[in-house]
Amino acid sequence: MDCPTCEAMVDAYADGELTTTESAEFEIALAVCPDCRKRLESARAIGGLLRELPAERAPDLLRARVKRELRSIAGRQRERVRWSAIAASLIVAVGIGWLGGTLVGQGGRDSEALIASYLRAAMAEHTVDVASSDRHAVRPWYAGRIDYAPPVHDLTASGFPLLGGRLDVVDGRKVAVLVYRRNQHKLALSVWPSSASGNTSASVTQRDGFAIAQWRRGGFEMRAVSDLAPGEMASFATALDRAVDAER
Repeated sequence: MDCPTCEAMVDAYADGELTTTESAEFEIALAVCPDCRKRLESARAIGGLLRELPAERAPDLLRARVKRELRSIAGRQRERVRWSAIAASLIVAVGIGWLGGTLVGQGGRDSEALIASYLRAAMAEHTVDVASSDRHAVRPWYAGRIDYAPPVHDLTASGFPLLGGRLDVVDGRKVAVLVYRRNQHKLALSVWPSSASGNTSASVTQRDGFAIAQWRRGGFEMRAVSDLAPGEMASFATALDRAVDAER
C-alpha cells in the first residue's frame, strides 16, 4: 500500500469502518509511514474532543438547520463522505450562525422566537393541542388558558385548512398559535392582542429558509411562519384578512 492510499484510509480506520483485511493492510503500511501515524493521532484526538462535548439538547432552530444542511450535503455527494468531518464542520458553521443570529437587534430575536415556535409545531409528534378545523371547537378551547379569545378561521376555501390550535410562549409571552396546512407544509400563526390601533398590511420576509409575515388586523398582532414561498405566505395573510374583516 502506497502512502497516499494509506493517508486516504486514516479516517475510516479511526472510525472502525475498514474490513479486517483492509485494517491489516493499513496497519502494515502505517508502521512505515510517520505522516500517517501523526494524522491518525490527530483524527483520534478530534474524535475524543467531539465525544466529550456536553450532551445538551440543541435549540429547535439549530437542530432544524443541521438537519437541512445534512440533507443538502447528502443529496450533492457523489463519493464517500466522512460524516464525522461533516458533523464537526456543521457544529462550527451553524453554531457561529446561531450566535450571530442572537446578536442582532430585537427584530432578529423576535424572528428566532417565531421560527422556534413554528418548529415546535411542525416537528412535534402532536402538532396541535386541540385538533379540529371547526372554529367553534378550537376557539372555546383557549378559554381559561389565555386571557383573550383569538380570532379563529378555517381557510380551507383559500387552500389553507385549519389543523387546530395550541399554546406556546413567544419571547416570554403566552400566545395562541393556530396551525394551518398548505399541501404538505404546515404554517403556524401566533396571535395576541395589539396595543396599537388600526390595521397594517402584511410584511413578508425570509430568514433561514422560512417565510415570516407580520401585520395587525382586527385588534390583534399576527405573526405567521412557514417554509412556504413568500408568495404563498402573502396569499395566506390576504385570506385571513378577508375572514377577519367579514366577521366584523
